[in-house]
Amino acid sequence: MISKTRRGVVLAVAALLLAASAPAQVLTAPNSDADHPQGTNFGIFAFTGNCAGCHDSGRGGAPDRYALNRLTPEQVLASITTGSMAQYAKSLSDLERKVVSVYVGGRPLGSAAAGDASAMNNQCTARKPPGNSSSTLDWNGWGFDLGNSRFQRSPGLSAAQVPNLKLKWAFGFPNGNSAYGQPTIMAGRVFVGADTGFVYSLDAATGCVNWSFKANAGVRTAISIGKSQTRQLAYFGDIKGNVYAVDAGTGVQAWTQRADKHPIARITGAPILAEGRLYVPVASLEESGGGNPNYPCCTFRGSVVAYDAQTGKQIWKTYTIPQEPKPLKKTSKGTQLWGPAGAGIWSSPTIDLKRRALYVATGNSYTFPAVDTSDAVIAIDPREGAEVVTYEIRIPTDKGPK
Repeated sequence: MISKTRRGVVLAVAALLLAASAPAQVLTAPNSDADHPQGTNFGIFAFTGNCAGCHDSGRGGAPDRYALNRLTPEQVLASITTGSMAQYAKSLSDLERKVVSVYVGGRPLGSAAAGDASAMNNQCTARKPPGNSSSTLDWNGWGFDLGNSRFQRSPGLSAAQVPNLKLKWAFGFPNGNSAYGQPTIMAGRVFVGADTGFVYSLDAATGCVNWSFKANAGVRTAISIGKSQTRQLAYFGDIKGNVYAVDAGTGVQAWTQRADKHPIARITGAPILAEGRLYVPVASLEESGGGNPNYPCCTFRGSVVAYDAQTGKQIWKTYTIPQEPKPLKKTSKGTQLWGPAGAGIWSSPTIDLKRRALYVATGNSYTFPAVDTSDAVIAIDPREGAEVVTYEIRIPTDKGPK
């Protein structure tokens, strides 16, 4: 169970018998949202209205959003408060400066240093490599299996025993606001990420930390584990559109790729493994910027990207909207509007190997009229990336806002 308290985000594990807890990391609670700003949408909106004019166009050599992500939120905040960018941020309130810093840095303030396993007092003393996986007891990725059944046939306890569960150990994500991803339990370890950008390998029995890995931004996906030749790799994505493969035993990066170059692309659905390939869904929050009258909305298209699971080489990429965005019309303020756009994929794909079909569910269209592949289920051939069939979920006559 992952819960949010005044002391941060906590992963809690229950057991039938109360066991000795691993030493817990002491966390300092934020005093208010101003100290620990939340709201990714707010951050994107504030950046779009005050920073995107230069950074999205490269005006005067300004780095783009992806390049800015190399900075920590603290570095961004210092730059726009007292540094070289302060003159351009005069109109921002203190809260706006903080949410912009968190958005650009991709993680909450104070989390970059505090979240590293080396700074924690509950490190595992004996760091053994993960054991052999047991398909009857483990839970890999978001959906448990390729069909995303989310059903554990051998949970190790009955419904009648649930009232007797007691807390065994708890693990806090330092300065974290949220942990959306389904924890993965494989071979005696728990793999889990958080909005701090850290992914952890914990001992399932005690909660001690085996290793941590710092991604470029917050991690919302579940962690998918798969064997690559002589080692097991952990796969996941972040909210800046990056996908990672790290050694499940050590936390050392094997490879990383940028799944989509759109500045507001993100990965929220867990990557899924099948027959040596990793399939990654891509979504975005471009609509958050579209609320600004000066933003040229919208150009993002949802997609699935297939990689060689061992090397990270891209095999194919299929967009949910085949047509590239083109200029549509201008607003009364003279802002150019684009389309078609949208149909992001927010959840983990489902794979049917017998039918040779990969299924994804798409989100809404960002532009009018809505495309047929938005709010739909799409079947894709996992071998080549070709679209097989699309089933539109929404009412056919509902083609956009009236």
